[in-house]
Amino acid sequence: MMMNSKVKKAILAGLSAVVSISVLAGCGGGSGSGDKASLKGKELKVATGIYAPFAFKDENSKLVGYDLDLLDAMSKKLGFTYKVTPTEYDNMFMAVANGEYDIGMGQVCITEDRKKKMDFTEPYENAGLQFIVRKDENLTSVDQLKGKKIAVEKGTASHKYVTEHCRDSEIVVFPSISAAFMEVEQGKADALMQDKPNAVYYLKKHPESGLTLLGEETAKIPDGFALPKDSPYKAEFDKALKELQEDGTIKKLEDKWLNV
Repeated sequence: MMMNSKVKKAILAGLSAVVSISVLAGCGGGSGSGDKASLKGKELKVATGIYAPFAFKDENSKLVGYDLDLLDAMSKKLGFTYKVTPTEYDNMFMAVANGEYDIGMGQVCITEDRKKKMDFTEPYENAGLQFIVRKDENLTSVDQLKGKKIAVEKGTASHKYVTEHCRDSEIVVFPSISAAFMEVEQGKADALMQDKPNAVYYLKKHPESGLTLLGEETAKIPDGFALPKDSPYKAEFDKALKELQEDGTIKKLEDKWLNV
């Protein structure tokens, strides 16, 4: 069938309009999928290790700490609510990696091994590790820990560090940091390795413990919130953390919890 030039032009114009609408619809669909990642109005499942001063129970058994305050500031900025469940670190990391929780926290160190299984927010702190010993042992050097018994909490950066760097010592692993501290205080272990902020906080809050720091801070590792792989919320979390850094909120939390 023959078509005159006017009919051909009309058909081509119609096809062009359909293509344009399809392309725009495709762009709109992409924007819509981004909207699904919005945190506003969502309730997030959060797991935390118990690790003062970042997350711990006060005298009224209420969860408090640096990370709790930071999470609360993020929730107000982004419009989400949350429910926090205390758990052991090993279990927490597995649960976050499996997508059972939206966030894992409690001064979580961002390590290369963990990044293979989980995503992380941008760091908001950068802390090193340090040994703690009893004052009455009169130890003056980390080298004196060779052949000694060192306590650590299972699944932590400290656990990994002493396993790799203290092979001449006996490593004793505990499910909680409080149990590890108790082991050293009671003289059942010679030393404990811990993140420095946690160690300093404990010593200031428990002067009767008879413990002290040994050597220098080592192995500085960035801290962030752990997320499931490909979390749709990472960009929003990172943006909120950047804003909280810029507006002085994080500095106030450091003064409140770390500079006690």
